[in-house]
Amino acid sequence: MGLILGLSTGLGFLLVFTSLMSVRSLSEIQKRSRRNSIPKIAQAHVWSDLVDDLASAVRAGVPLPKAFESLASHGPSELHEILDQTVIRYRATGDFVNALSVFRDGCADARCDKIVGALTIAHSVGGSDLGVLLRTLAEALRDDAKIRSEIIARQSWTINGARLAVGAPWVTAILLSTHSDAWSAYTSPGGRNLLLLCAISSIAAYLIMRQIGKLPVEGRLLS
Repeated sequence: MGLILGLSTGLGFLLVFTSLMSVRSLSEIQKRSRRNSIPKIAQAHVWSDLVDDLASAVRAGVPLPKAFESLASHGPSELHEILDQTVIRYRATGDFVNALSVFRDGCADARCDKIVGALTIAHSVGGSDLGVLLRTLAEALRDDAKIRSEIIARQSWTINGARLAVGAPWVTAILLSTHSDAWSAYTSPGGRNLLLLCAISSIAAYLIMRQIGKLPVEGRLLS
């Protein structure tokens, strides 16, 4: 009975450990979200919506700086605060590129860097292809968000599979311990050492899996 209790305790420890790792990961995501002015949950679509709004204004004949100003009131709600700060800088300095740096630094996001880079070049060089550029950029951002969401979904399946792979052998060990032969093997010094080694290996394998499966953070283009 003591062995069953020990195995159950070991299994419970592993489950608690994996739960704590999940909570830690969620806490890290929330901390990164607080450091960023845009909620992470909204970033999947907000950038393509922003560029779509810009493209619509440009197609209507609105100059790029004025089109960007209009986003402060008509653009995605998640960006209103940082857009207001950008507009204030532009109206104070009259320098659109300098104002875009406020937007870039406030968002601190690789996708924002792409938008700011495209707008900076478009404003500096000019040309009649700005609408096409913005539409192409919006489609690229939308495709990127779709692919990343699919990757995150598949990653969650992998993590759940790893948790099952860690826990299943311990459930099997508990069931086997009800037989006298297995009981004798588990209670021997070698059996106890083997169980300890298996517990350490399970935790190490889980940590390695999480490290290998961690999604890379997209690097900033501008900073």
